[in-house]
Amino acid sequence: MSPRPAPPWLGELQARFGAVLRTPLDRSTGTLRASIDAFPPDAIDDAVDGPHGAAPQRLAVYHRQYWFRLFGVMQSAFPLTARLFGHWHFNGVVTGYVLAHAPRSWDIDRVPDGFAPYLRSVALAETQREALLEAADLDATWRALFRAPTVAPYHPGADDAARLLEARLVPSPATAVVVLRWPWLELKRALASAPGESIVAVPALLAEPRAWALLREPGGIRQLLLEPREAQLLLALGRVTVGAALAEVEAACPPEERQALPSRARQWLARSVERGMWSGLADAGAQGTTQL
Repeated sequence: MSPRPAPPWLGELQARFGAVLRTPLDRSTGTLRASIDAFPPDAIDDAVDGPHGAAPQRLAVYHRQYWFRLFGVMQSAFPLTARLFGHWHFNGVVTGYVLAHAPRSWDIDRVPDGFAPYLRSVALAETQREALLEAADLDATWRALFRAPTVAPYHPGADDAARLLEARLVPSPATAVVVLRWPWLELKRALASAPGESIVAVPALLAEPRAWALLREPGGIRQLLLEPREAQLLLALGRVTVGAALAEVEAACPPEERQALPSRARQWLARSVERGMWSGLADAGAQGTTQL
């Protein structure tokens, strides 16, 4: 039996209430306030007076709490980015994001899904733009690792050896390799023990980029510093076959490193398997995740 369609009046009521929720909070006084004058008049007429407030004020309370909840979700999803902006300025950016990408899921935890790409369209200070975007990408990766499904780690079998070079390792969705030009992981650890809402200064650029493997484990995200060539191999393995990845790394390797490369590559591959960075072995043309 098919469900009965909703009555027209319900859709109209929801549209009016949705218009209230999409009204941004007023920031003009330096505090976040609900602007009742900006609410659609028909939506105010839908509300009723209560024992502790008139209809417009009751609607304003709900409106404020809705936006505060959105800000809280976004600050939790992008904690490093929020501190680099400072919560007040970050909430302003979030307001623009929510207005441009209205939430459409019943799960409010889906609201941050497109924030990192959106930030690339925001006018940012040129001196800080690349740093802020890299920090936001790290926050997005960290969030993706926590939300990733649990998969069984890949353990090579006897039959895999013959086809290994022509096959592709499938990255585990609970692992990632990141290359950072700023010491964000160190800053994340420092901020975890010093919570607040004020602006945190962008740290100095690293002398050389650092590559890290991020591995979700029962106790949290393990962070492992990678050798530069090891990171290059792992990132290539996330895109192409094992043979092609090895050839790519060898081509980029200076002559003085090539003699030791086969032995080092075997160690890096074995270590990545031990760490559970792969979820399977697929044929070269198979589609799969490229989280790494």
